[in-house]
Amino acid sequence: MTVVCTVLLKSGVGDIILGAGIVAKLVLAILIVLSIISWAIAIDKFRAFRKCTRHGKQFLSALPRDFSIFEASRHGRGFEESNLPHLMVEGATSVEKDLAALSSVEESHARTIAESAKSAMERAALDQIDGMERNLGFLATTASVSPFLGLFGTVWGVMNSFLSMGQMGSASLTVVGSGVAEALITTVFGLGAAIPALVAYNYLVNSIRRERSQMDSFIPRVSEGIEKEILRELNAPKVSV
Repeated sequence: MTVVCTVLLKSGVGDIILGAGIVAKLVLAILIVLSIISWAIAIDKFRAFRKCTRHGKQFLSALPRDFSIFEASRHGRGFEESNLPHLMVEGATSVEKDLAALSSVEESHARTIAESAKSAMERAALDQIDGMERNLGFLATTASVSPFLGLFGTVWGVMNSFLSMGQMGSASLTVVGSGVAEALITTVFGLGAAIPALVAYNYLVNSIRRERSQMDSFIPRVSEGIEKEILRELNAPKVSV
């Protein structure tokens, strides 16, 4: 932040900001606050999504083909940043509840238990998506509102320039220069806040879409595995003691 302020002052932009009117300063202050918050959200989301993607790939690579749903916690150990292990644990919790509610388990129950677990995982996936989308609305708002705030500052600066021309009776650069500079600086700040927010928003939305697609393909796999495991346990030969 200190480096940015130094650059602005040396480039003359700082002088324009300091010499701007109260309205322009207010617009610039709002744009700076929007930009700072947007950058904070974007950086935090970038880091979280990167960890989520990396852990998701590692989890899928480490997950055995014939995994046991009853060992969901063990399979997900070390991959907590990914959404997939959490979905698997939700499925395991649903299976355990259904099995506990049955006095005896038959083959006809396998499909019902698997479907119930699938529904539980789908609900958990929606919760995960909601968490990933949190604060993205602020980025979208910044991207859409900032250019209009900059435009408002531009119009206000141009209007001040025309008022100065009328009062001074002259159209010289000395008369209109400060107003034009004030107008242009708000435009620059408006675009400077909007463009990064828009880029970050589009990137994060696409990342969420990919993550959702991965979860949508993972849930049926777990559901099928649950049904097969229950049937396998039921058909396993009983060892008499």
